[in-house]
Amino acid sequence: MEISGHIGKFFDAHEQVKAAAVEQRKNPPKGKSLKAQALDNIFQEMELERQATELRELLIYGVDPALGAVWSRFQEEFERLQAEQEQERLAQEAKERVALWQRRRLLNRLQDRALIIGAVLIVTTYLHLLFLAIRQMRIAKWGF
Repeated sequence: MEISGHIGKFFDAHEQVKAAAVEQRKNPPKGKSLKAQALDNIFQEMELERQATELRELLIYGVDPALGAVWSRFQEEFERLQAEQEQERLAQEAKERVALWQRRRLLNRLQDRALIIGAVLIVTTYLHLLFLAIRQMRIAKWGF
């Protein structure tokens, strides 16, 4: 169906506009006042809502009745895909947290080993120097 291609393009553009709005909220333009930014954000949201409403009404009232309830099917599929995407995102975040924890654990172990090796070297050096000093004192005092 040619209508599905156009609707798909609409939703792609819709998501791009949403992503751009989110990015603009994170990194607002430096030359605009907060009030101007707020007004732009509101107008963008209103326009997106208006376009989505028009599309919903088109799919409910303007599509061939032989296709059935296109909008309700679309909503169900969209919610299913959204749930899958959320599960994948949560699983990816969990993997990233586990990987980060393992890296930190490895670094902590390496640091612990380095500290132990350093402490052993310091104690060994101290004892070696202590025995050397005792030997030197013995040679100086008794000559052997």
